[in-house]
Amino acid sequence: MSAAPKSRTPKPRARRAAEDHLDLVAELIEAFAGSEDLDATLAAALVRIAEALDADAAGLFLLDGDYGDPEAKLVCRACFGPIDVTGLELTATIGIPGRALQHNRTERVADTLRDPDFLAPATIGIDYDIRSMICAPLSHRDERYGVVEILNPQPEGRLFTARDAELLGLLATAAAIAIRNARLTAALLAQNRLRQELEMAAEVQRNLLPPTPEADAPVQGLNRPARGVSGDFYDVLRLADGRIAFALADVSGKGLNAALIMVKTATLFRSIGRRVHEPGLLLSRIEAELCETMAFGMFVTMVIGVYDPATHRVRLANAGHLPALKRNADGSFEEFPATDPPLGIQGRLENDRYRETAFSIEGGCLYLYTDGASEARDGDGVMIGADGIKALIQRHAGSPPGTRLTAIADALGDDVRDDLTLLVIEDSEAAAERVQPRGRRRGVADLVAQTIPAEAGQLKVVRRLVEAASREAGASVEWAQDLVLAVDEACQNIIRHGYGTAARAGAKLGEKIEFSIRRAPDGLEVELVDYAPKVAPEDCKGRALDDVKPGGLGTHLMHALTDLVQFRAPPKGAGNRLVLTKKLGLGRRDNKTDNDDKGSSDA
Repeated sequence: MSAAPKSRTPKPRARRAAEDHLDLVAELIEAFAGSEDLDATLAAALVRIAEALDADAAGLFLLDGDYGDPEAKLVCRACFGPIDVTGLELTATIGIPGRALQHNRTERVADTLRDPDFLAPATIGIDYDIRSMICAPLSHRDERYGVVEILNPQPEGRLFTARDAELLGLLATAAAIAIRNARLTAALLAQNRLRQELEMAAEVQRNLLPPTPEADAPVQGLNRPARGVSGDFYDVLRLADGRIAFALADVSGKGLNAALIMVKTATLFRSIGRRVHEPGLLLSRIEAELCETMAFGMFVTMVIGVYDPATHRVRLANAGHLPALKRNADGSFEEFPATDPPLGIQGRLENDRYRETAFSIEGGCLYLYTDGASEARDGDGVMIGADGIKALIQRHAGSPPGTRLTAIADALGDDVRDDLTLLVIEDSEAAAERVQPRGRRRGVADLVAQTIPAEAGQLKVVRRLVEAASREAGASVEWAQDLVLAVDEACQNIIRHGYGTAARAGAKLGEKIEFSIRRAPDGLEVELVDYAPKVAPEDCKGRALDDVKPGGLGTHLMHALTDLVQFRAPPKGAGNRLVLTKKLGLGRRDNKTDNDDKGSSDA
């Protein structure tokens, strides 16, 4: 890492001409630029500089510690001359080197004995006399990396000149840039290695999550890490007797350490949960294993439950996590708060198990979530809390569970500051009511049914729901894209022209779109109900395509991308009801509007 001392002092010789000095500068800059071993290059450069300036000795010192720190040291990394001082440490704030660093300028000292800052080598146990020296800072702009110094010009009695100091300062600047670039490269390589390690950790975590369940599975989950790796997780285990065990957890802290604890917690749930089916006892067993290796101050909040589809009952144990939310069939909510502290806080519990709560979710759903959801912020920067989560659940209650969780996560926005994990356990009675709601005509089942505010920010939710429903219907990607564009255009028309909210920040109270997607005998129907002023269907035919002026082409787009555009009789109290139908297996085609009000009340 450091250069061995030169066995001889440079021989006195004639001074190089100015153009030779420029050649030396160019030579060393090229060597620095192409160096793969910066320490060896700096050591070789030090020899060339000493020889060029006819110096008896030279040294290169790098700063160990932050500049300005009184404990920082200057450590010799390369030397030239009769004495090897590699590894020598000097206080970075004293002596002529300290002065060069402090003022960030080259110091030329003709007679060291006359300089009050000079620190004689004998005071630090070195048998070498220094008569004259030049000390230049290794700095780039305001960044200081160390100093380089040359000692005792030859032949004896000669003095270093201002040109010598200028040349050394120039070479020191080139060396400083090389040091800076080498450190930036090393930092970049370290970041790349860390990024690769994080990607590997994230892949391990993704593999620990349960596979995507069937659309009608009673337990559905979603995990969105905030930083690539997550301190959250959820898991679902189907037991041999037909019951379903589920878990959701959040590890304290952030980053890789929390992610590793999460991996261990998830692994313990997966392994122990296959033979221990009592939530309270399972939590206790997991804590016992975690406490053997978990660092002081870390803990895990965790909920474990077992759902029995045959009896609609859930047994739940909550170790310091946020309350579980039960949405009843009538739309009301119940909360089930934690009954015991997080894992890793209390240690051994009474009876070696966490307390359990048992209840029925018949006709309803149970929601678990991490604080990445409840601590998300609304447009005013206020955390939405449990009430905000309940409002989102109500808004998307008509959607299938998986689609519902995606819609809730999307509604929380992209600026979620913490890992986000959601879990829903839906009872079969609630699923049946959602798929075949009372009053809906037979043979038509909703894939999506929900109400959204009439504002542009909700369109991304609509687009994703249309894509998901199209995939579930077995449609091609192009087919789905056509339907997405048509529905997007229809919603924009309602928002901009129906409610006139294009110039406002958001929808006012009552400005909403009731949005549903259902299977038709040969495709999909998308229904949009709004409460804007009623419009006459003939006013929505769009202008002629050869009438070149802005606006009026949205209706043509909807016709081109679907098979049927209908204005049907709206429900009582609503303003308008638009139905777009697209048949599976057919491409784009032109259509005529069918203003079919006859018999539409059953649609």
